[in-house]
Amino acid sequence: MQTDAIQPLFEAIPESAVLIDRAGRIIDWNQGAASLFGYHKKEVLGKSINLIYQQNHPFQKIIQETLSEQKKWAAETRYIRKNGIKGLCKTHLNSINTSSNNKDKATAIVTHHDILSYKSIETGLNNTIINLKNQLQEQSESSQATHYLLLKILYMQDQNEKTLRENKLLFDLLVENTTDIISRLSPDGTYLYASPSAKALLGYHPDELLNCNFYKFIHYDDIKKLKKVFNRRKNSQDHQIVTYRLRRKEGDYRWFESNLRTLYDEDTKTIREIQAASRDITDRVLDKKARLRGQQLAHVSRLSSMEEMASGMAHEINQPLAAVVNYTQGCVRYLQNKQHDPIQIIEIMKKAVAQAQRAGEVIHRLKNFFCKGQLFKTPCKINSLIRETVTLIRNDLNNAKIKIEFNLSKTVQMISADKIQLQQVLLNLIQNAIDAMQQTDQKTRKIHIHTKTIDANSIEVTLHDTGPGFSKDMIHKVFEPFFTTKAHGRGMGLAICRSIIEAHGGQFTINPNTHNHSWIRFVLPIN
Repeated sequence: MQTDAIQPLFEAIPESAVLIDRAGRIIDWNQGAASLFGYHKKEVLGKSINLIYQQNHPFQKIIQETLSEQKKWAAETRYIRKNGIKGLCKTHLNSINTSSNNKDKATAIVTHHDILSYKSIETGLNNTIINLKNQLQEQSESSQATHYLLLKILYMQDQNEKTLRENKLLFDLLVENTTDIISRLSPDGTYLYASPSAKALLGYHPDELLNCNFYKFIHYDDIKKLKKVFNRRKNSQDHQIVTYRLRRKEGDYRWFESNLRTLYDEDTKTIREIQAASRDITDRVLDKKARLRGQQLAHVSRLSSMEEMASGMAHEINQPLAAVVNYTQGCVRYLQNKQHDPIQIIEIMKKAVAQAQRAGEVIHRLKNFFCKGQLFKTPCKINSLIRETVTLIRNDLNNAKIKIEFNLSKTVQMISADKIQLQQVLLNLIQNAIDAMQQTDQKTRKIHIHTKTIDANSIEVTLHDTGPGFSKDMIHKVFEPFFTTKAHGRGMGLAICRSIIEAHGGQFTINPNTHNHSWIRFVLPIN
């Protein structure tokens, strides 16, 4: 196997791999190295590999030692990208055994990723070489006449075997030891080769995939997208990354991301073969979807709260509007009377304006609360926010005969937070307390809200009520989506509350009912 034969596979591997000569100069540089360090291959060929490190490493000495002492070299190294960004990677250097006098020939492969140890393979190859040399020595002692002939034959055989072993070692390092699936496909999607990692990721042994069609395993909704990539023309990009769903042997679908490389026939310009390096990205895709779903659930929760708050908000808006009507009608009567006091009319109209502004503020708060959006932090006073939130739900508190007790520290610092989302947290917790005290004696129904400064960097807000609280068994379930103890509950409130507090960089804690004292507390950073 020649180096040219493995070049396509070398280029298809997404991780960084670099071939260097005895002097530490770069002979070849794959796409993974270009992505990691930011240099195009043309920029680094012939240059010292120390170009990418923060400090110079004695690669000439290291290469010489690995060749002479038959060992491998590995170290954590700090690198610098072309744009100046620094990083840390695990670097492995593996020598390529060769007795060629060509100093520019590739002597070592340097990889920048975690791979399984293959020292045992190298040791086995070296032992084989030693055994061959021992056999040669034994033969040389038996007959001087046949010494030269045997030496020449064994030397030629040794060189051929070394070349094959070097190419096989490169192939094993770049293909068989990678966690990604390396595959070769015909233009119609038939598997020509699949690496051993197919067993771990798909459940199929590589031999089971041979001669099977790739589209057989693709999700129906993704087939059109894959066929478009497979049928692209010669003048399109040779490399393309595509995301799709692939069915495992067990029947479930997993999300994969493939780096596809198309090889063309030079004479007919038609697709000869497609090579793919594929990795499972299901966890990454599901994590992104979960975050989006969480934002949607939070918005749904705010909209669902509208029904519960409608009565109270209508009552609060109706009061200033009724006052505006009364003041206006009074002014009309004064104006109809030819003898009226202009100053008195002005005073009445000022009161009407004030009541109209009050109604506008209520509507503005309601509009902001149900507005969907990302986290938008502004400076706010937590004590003022608590009092404003209680005003929003005051009608429900009055109907439930519940008294609010405030213990708000006057020295608590101003924080940077999303006021609307914090209002949602407070409304959910107060509404939960109202629901929890339905069976409690009306004379003892109370909600206590306490704020204080913890240190220069954080404040805390604590709420507790005279309801039954949370049992120890319930503590482990309350944050699970859709878990609820209410007959008509949605089971999202506490999970959303904790998500909002953690999104602000804070902590959300529930203390179970021990010694008749249960509370909910959240801590928020100052900045």
